[in-house]
Amino acid sequence: MKDIIISVATLGGFGALFGVLLGVFNERFKVEENPLSKAIYDALPHGECGACGFPGCFPCAEAIAENRAVLDACTVGGQETAKKVKEVLENFKKENNKQFSNF
Repeated sequence: MKDIIISVATLGGFGALFGVLLGVFNERFKVEENPLSKAIYDALPHGECGACGFPGCFPCAEAIAENRAVLDACTVGGQETAKKVKEVLENFKKENNKQFSNF
């Protein structure tokens, strides 16, 4: 019985230690995302098909945000998605008073 209690206490201690370490490292090595990329990603259809030439929707959204891809890069969504992306860019431009070329 004593062996079981020691094993459970040891396992629980390791679990708590690793949980705290994960929390600390999560805050320490946090990756900041571009809010524009996230907003564009939300406007895309999330097909993750790669028809646009990117490996998924988020890389496509990042490329549009960085002006490396055209607004209608998503062929699956068509013109409806291109209009949504354009609206997102216009709203972001108004909210942040940033200058974007070619938009």
